[in-house]
Amino acid sequence: SDAVQRDATQTDGLSNLLISTDPPYYDNIDYSDLSDYFYVWLRRSLRRIYPDTFATMLTPKDDELIVLPLRHEGGAVQAKSFFEDGMRATFKRLSLAISDSYPLTVYYAYKQSESTDDGRTSSGWETMLQALMDADLQITGTWPMRTEREGRTIGLGSNALASSIVLVCRKRSNNAPVATRPEFQRELRRTLRRGLEDLQQGSIAPVDMAQASIGPGMAAFSKYSKVVESDGTPMSV
Repeated sequence: SDAVQRDATQTDGLSNLLISTDPPYYDNIDYSDLSDYFYVWLRRSLRRIYPDTFATMLTPKDDELIVLPLRHEGGAVQAKSFFEDGMRATFKRLSLAISDSYPLTVYYAYKQSESTDDGRTSSGWETMLQALMDADLQITGTWPMRTEREGRTIGLGSNALASSIVLVCRKRSNNAPVATRPEFQRELRRTLRRGLEDLQQGSIAPVDMAQASIGPGMAAFSKYSKVVESDGTPMSV
């Protein structure tokens, strides 16, 4: 078997793929900066053996898909746009490359949230879910998976979930209907209770239930090509 490192937005010519991905976590961890700690020592001993891999003094950072204002002249606003555009482009590419026989699975184990005037919003979730919708993908299932150790270092006082939430996605039908807000709310009331019961039976940690419930809710939302508000505008994620 072969292993190839590839930019997820550069998938031209690839098709019929089985895709399972753990996307970047908004502004939580900048892995390229962390990797420099190891890279500088590896480069000293391996750059003659792998000159292309260790051609630069430090790891490349410009294309890392993360919200880090220090890397953008426009600060936080430009960093947020960079992340959103990158997520949208990535999932649009992946939706064209996935197999019709298997679902695309997306892991998420992070509850990034920020305070707003009208409540609390989850920027990481919102961006990823909107990218899935824009890529014409439909969430058909939500699987809780116990993947995190209780004693892991990042779990101590961090904003991490105790469980990983796996979203199961397939291509949305070209004939997916348009729904009004009341129609969507009726569908949500019909399906959400069963979705939460399934999560509870999966022994998901109670502290994660509110975050995990976004999955079944989005399953109802993503079955429609769009949900229309009373004034005719499309409802956002």
